[in-house]
Amino acid sequence: MSVTELNGALRAASPRGALLCHIGQGTSRLARAAATAGVRPTDLAQADAAPPPGAGDGPLDLVAVLAGSITDLRRGIPATAGLPEAARVLVCVRSPATARRPPLPALPDAGRWTGLLDVRVRRSVGWGWTADLFFESPVSVAEVLAGVARGFLGGRRGTAPAPPAETAGPDAGLWRPGEVPLRAAGGSEPASEVLPEAGEGTGDRGAPPRRPLAEGSWEWIGSPGAADLCSPLPSVGDVPPVDERVVNPVGFVRGCSSVVGRLVCREGRWVLVAGGRERWRVPDDGSVTDVDVAAVRDLRAVRVEWGRHSGPLAAVRAVAALAVAGVPVVSSGVPAWAGCLGGSLVGLMGSVSVAGLADAQVREEFSVRLRRAALGSHSVAARWRGLAAQAGVGPVPAASVSVVLCTRRPEMVGFALRQVGRQRGVDVEVVLALHGFGAGVPGVREAVEGFRASGGRLVVWEAPGEWVFGAVLNGAVARASGSLVAKMDDDDWYGPDHLSDLVWARRYSGADLVGTAAEYFYLEPLSLTVRWDTFSECFAEHVSGACLLTDRTLLEEVGGFRPLPVNEDAALLEGARAAGAAVYRAHGLGHVIRRAGRGHTWLERTGFFLRDRGTQWRGWRPSALLESDPGDAPPGEAGGPAGAPERGTPSGQSTSD
Repeated sequence: MSVTELNGALRAASPRGALLCHIGQGTSRLARAAATAGVRPTDLAQADAAPPPGAGDGPLDLVAVLAGSITDLRRGIPATAGLPEAARVLVCVRSPATARRPPLPALPDAGRWTGLLDVRVRRSVGWGWTADLFFESPVSVAEVLAGVARGFLGGRRGTAPAPPAETAGPDAGLWRPGEVPLRAAGGSEPASEVLPEAGEGTGDRGAPPRRPLAEGSWEWIGSPGAADLCSPLPSVGDVPPVDERVVNPVGFVRGCSSVVGRLVCREGRWVLVAGGRERWRVPDDGSVTDVDVAAVRDLRAVRVEWGRHSGPLAAVRAVAALAVAGVPVVSSGVPAWAGCLGGSLVGLMGSVSVAGLADAQVREEFSVRLRRAALGSHSVAARWRGLAAQAGVGPVPAASVSVVLCTRRPEMVGFALRQVGRQRGVDVEVVLALHGFGAGVPGVREAVEGFRASGGRLVVWEAPGEWVFGAVLNGAVARASGSLVAKMDDDDWYGPDHLSDLVWARRYSGADLVGTAAEYFYLEPLSLTVRWDTFSECFAEHVSGACLLTDRTLLEEVGGFRPLPVNEDAALLEGARAAGAAVYRAHGLGHVIRRAGRGHTWLERTGFFLRDRGTQWRGWRPSALLESDPGDAPPGEAGGPAGAPERGTPSGQSTSD
């Protein structure tokens, strides 16, 4: 929508009037250009200080919202909750990340939009995407913005997520989609509001105290004085959280240029310099959008060059957001005032060199480690957990995952249970389906007793031998109690963060079903490790059947696994897609598929896995993220993590069966 079109829409909004709101970089100028004599633009980043001009008690003809990015759109949702309802809501997102889908608005539940008359979604040069919605009677503006944002991002069916009631205190009903928790439980401010100035200790002059206005907006109040000289060092909770639904690893690419970006402070303003030019000026509040992340995906890494400056919040917050997105961020040293990034994140940033990240695999592994640490400290989900602890209601429980593990091979039970027992960061229950044999078989009983003795939760079910594999899986799912259900194979290797990574991927992608690609293989007959070239951190039609994770609701809606002897996982994926479910593919560094000479339901000869699909290593060479246990390595193999291919087996070389 052009300035002229927007101006015309505002002029036609009599007699009940209109509101023009904007949020995000570059939108204020456009809003001023489109405003009419009776409509003054309102910055939603400041909207909580006072009601927008012209916002009376009655409904309006039109509310127009200009957002700089999808991140800004979600930030603006809480600020519009207090606006009058409107019969027409026009939403313009100027610069959505190119990988995002068109914003076809997601309808709310309970039939609240039965009066919807028309929806117009279009894209125009220089204005990004516009969604224009017309209603028979006025509706909530915040609800429309949430629907448009969900159209961009997707999301599981059902209502928008809410924080645990215990953490929200008396303001529980005020939480809305897109809002991030900046306040402590009960509405009090964080214990430490000030990030000290650029000294590396508490002895340097502190920054003036600030008060949070809204997510992404801070205001200086007062000036530094003697009382600020010994300001306490900030903690992780003092850094505004990152909205992981828009700033996340989606879109990470393995291939990158050799260019290294530098995040530096120039004349009091943080900028990212790459290739000899200034690529990005960090806003004063340090907020990072989906567009900013997309613009640095091509860089090998971003090196943070700390120094004396004013307003360190911008640097800390920007670094945390880039890390959440999986952008490789490195630093030779982190000053004490930036310790609020968190110990694990600070340690990781100094653990590799820029030169070391020239190896694509090392770079990807570093990205995964970095995003794990950042998501665990700086995401909205992590912040709600922190507020729960601060409120004294106890820790928020980890995600409850039931792993269905079906096997016909008694000799693999111990190995399979050890792979599940390694998982960390999630609350795991195992449903072990013994397909055609009993729990008293030698070796099985000992494995079951050992797993339970270690504290693992285990349900053992002896499935009839005549049942097909898909039916056995459904029987195992019926005996599971977790809110999420994962499928793991009995002979594959899994890293200790395999399930945790899938849970995070489900959270930040909003997908109904997540998994990994069939990527790493160990070919026992050839003693060869193979990694296929494949795309990850993206929405896809297919993921490996050995790494599925979804919720019970989706399984019930699609009728579970198909009662088939083979390809039951492919049939489940087909059913999920037919039901409109989104499928997301996370990284595959924490999973290796074992290919023996026979006994697989995936009926392919060994040569199939060697056909110009990637990289090969002699021996056992999994990713370092597998954290391979020597006791479970293939017989006779004690190899380390995968590195450069050995001489004689170059990338993509094909070997006969």
